[in-house]
Amino acid sequence: MMSISTSGVGGVYGLSGSGIDVDEIVKSLMKAQQTRLDSLTQKKTLVEWQKTAYNEIYDLVNNFSKTVFNYRLESTISPMTVASSNSSVVTATASGDALAASHALIVAQLASGVNLTSSAAITPAGASKANLGAQFGVENDFSLILFNGHSETTIDISVSDSINDVVSKINKAGIGVSAGYDSGMDRFFITTTNTGTAAGIGMKTVSANVDGTNDGKIFIDALNIFGNPPVTSDVTDGVSMVTTTTTEYAAVYGKDAVFQLDGASFTQSTNSFSIFGVNYTLTGTSAGTLATDVANGVFSGQATAVTITKDTSKAVESIQALVDSYNKVLESINSKIAETRYKDYLPLTDTQKAGMKDTEILLWTAKAQSGLLRNNSTLTALVSSMRNALSNSVSGISGIYTSASTIGITTGSYSEGGKLYLDTAKLTAALEADPDALMNLFAGANGIATRLYDGIDSSLKKLSTLAGTTANESYDTESSLAKTISRYNLQISNETLRFDSLQSMYYTRFNAMEVAIQSLSQQSNWLSSLYTTTSS
Repeated sequence: MMSISTSGVGGVYGLSGSGIDVDEIVKSLMKAQQTRLDSLTQKKTLVEWQKTAYNEIYDLVNNFSKTVFNYRLESTISPMTVASSNSSVVTATASGDALAASHALIVAQLASGVNLTSSAAITPAGASKANLGAQFGVENDFSLILFNGHSETTIDISVSDSINDVVSKINKAGIGVSAGYDSGMDRFFITTTNTGTAAGIGMKTVSANVDGTNDGKIFIDALNIFGNPPVTSDVTDGVSMVTTTTTEYAAVYGKDAVFQLDGASFTQSTNSFSIFGVNYTLTGTSAGTLATDVANGVFSGQATAVTITKDTSKAVESIQALVDSYNKVLESINSKIAETRYKDYLPLTDTQKAGMKDTEILLWTAKAQSGLLRNNSTLTALVSSMRNALSNSVSGISGIYTSASTIGITTGSYSEGGKLYLDTAKLTAALEADPDALMNLFAGANGIATRLYDGIDSSLKKLSTLAGTTANESYDTESSLAKTISRYNLQISNETLRFDSLQSMYYTRFNAMEVAIQSLSQQSNWLSSLYTTTSS
């Protein structure tokens, strides 16, 4: 039988003479199935878009909640400013719980760590710096035990190490000690990264030798960092020809900061510390301080005044920032609630996109995505809780400042959807009359910031349950919309399998029909040829 020419999955059949356009016929037969598949895909796309819209709102509101949380803190709503009469002695900042007061500070000594530097060049004239043996005459490996206060570590040193190798090993030791070597000056230096009397540098070497030399001591003495001669103690076991010699160098310790604050004496291991909510940074000693003051406990230096006051202007700026952030979030949510929904604009199918320009696709898609959160109950509830948090009075506080409006925070016209306005002059006057007005209004279990934060937190939990915190399905599989998308994916997969199976069946049947037509055509031609032969 003569072979049949087909396209494999469709085409116009011609060898049989039928001229049937199978692709068009199958496409027409598959129209209902294609419509169902397109409908499922469009529904899934709408849910994906809606999930993304929810996630964008979640991110916006979640970031705002972090801002709101800070307004429950005294440092945000009752900021303090600090002035130092001598910044060369001390600078300072204050947290919200610092008291408005003036303090007198005399600094007798700054906290310091330990800094040891070679007192002279360490390499003998003409010696190579290739390794410790060539540079210092070390003949054997040894152990270097390095101390920083009560911390210690053992570093194994090889005669083949260079001075830079030793520096690297010290820096990797992890006990707060840093070392360096300046090849140009031929000086070694070592320092603690901490300060105070707990910081100190000491060394001990352990050498096992057959020739009686103490290689660790040779190395450390060559560094010239512990004085000349250094204070050491040696111990030799003397058991055999191979002796173990331990040499310990007297540790050098740092100093604590020593100062007097309001007549009371203090010490601190660092120059930065906090006392009663004030963060001090000591920068120098007080003028007139004597060298004997620290030992005698006498503070003869000139006092520096550190004055803490409530920063009204910064408090006003802080509330203005909250109002601005609130309005930005509220405007974004209200725009989604009021956004027009174009129900006739569904997500475009691939076939529809094929016949459109890019600009047309963008315009269509913008309308298809519009209004997906229109009049959404979760969002309207969030807006309501935000507005109530700011408009309702705060119970449990006395005085005239018991609501946001009494300090100058008011709501605009109804058409503005709850937009806030701040009368900075009124707020300034309120803070001058009652410095604790903001603290009373915003902090506490029923404060404005607490109510606002709690309302937002409740809405965030609902948004998370509904749409998760991310639009990425691979990360969110538990939210309601993520599960809906998963169900659509399964339906689309099943429908695609049915579509492919049905389409394949149609093509198989048309192929069979073409074979039958061609067979009949061949028989007809054969009979016709017989008739022609007989007639002749």
